[in-house]
Amino acid sequence: MIKFFRKIRQKLLSENKFSKYLVYAIGEIILVVLGILIALAINNWNENRKLHNQEIIYLNNLKNDITAQIQMLDVYIDFENIIIDQTNDITKHYELNDGFKNMDSIYPKLHDLSVRWTFSNANTTLLQMLNSNQINIILNRQLKEELITFNQQIDLFTKNTNINNTNLIDNFTTQTFIEIGSYASYGNSNRMVQKFNDFYPFVTNKVRDSELKNISTEIINEPKNRLELINKVVYRNTMSNLQKAGNQSLKERSKQLLRVLEEEIELNK
Repeated sequence: MIKFFRKIRQKLLSENKFSKYLVYAIGEIILVVLGILIALAINNWNENRKLHNQEIIYLNNLKNDITAQIQMLDVYIDFENIIIDQTNDITKHYELNDGFKNMDSIYPKLHDLSVRWTFSNANTTLLQMLNSNQINIILNRQLKEELITFNQQIDLFTKNTNINNTNLIDNFTTQTFIEIGSYASYGNSNRMVQKFNDFYPFVTNKVRDSELKNISTEIINEPKNRLELINKVVYRNTMSNLQKAGNQSLKERSKQLLRVLEEEIELNK
């Protein structure tokens, strides 16, 4: 093709047809420019197509992650329901028996209050996109902003949950439930054991010593211990209700974002 155009140029020059040569030269330049523009357009189309395909992959991964997050939030909510039910039962039993008496059915519920559940952020795709600055692949500006805001919300909730677990449960309440309870004799409730068995085997080693039960009941009803324990039972109830409310709010936010993602995926098909 290049030789063909070269022969035409040489023929026009040899025939002193300069005006025709000039028109031809301009035409050739235009063809070259058009060729470059077409090549750039094709390249841009290919790049845009690659970005579009990558966006669809990210959208589907985000959808899967948020679906997993909602399932995990259901687990967290169910766990807090156990703690709320146990603390309510303990408080009711305390009032009906005028103290910590007839505790065979209550000790396992009391020991459940030494357990807490760590919150995990399941949105690995979103974290990767933010850390690698790939979030801009999402062309829907509103969706992108919602994803960024969602990550901030879940990050803050994760930090607050873990701080509360450490400072308000591990360091403040758990020690009391273990020290003046009767964990060695009763272990945890069947409901809590089943909750753990849903994820991995959980076995409690119980000590057969009836005297320990009598000692525990005496210790737990000492005025100072009685006051401290019932206060911490009620306090744990308050904390679990707050945590449950936070989990439910985050679940609703996740479900809303999931619907937006599903709509965006449908539009990009």
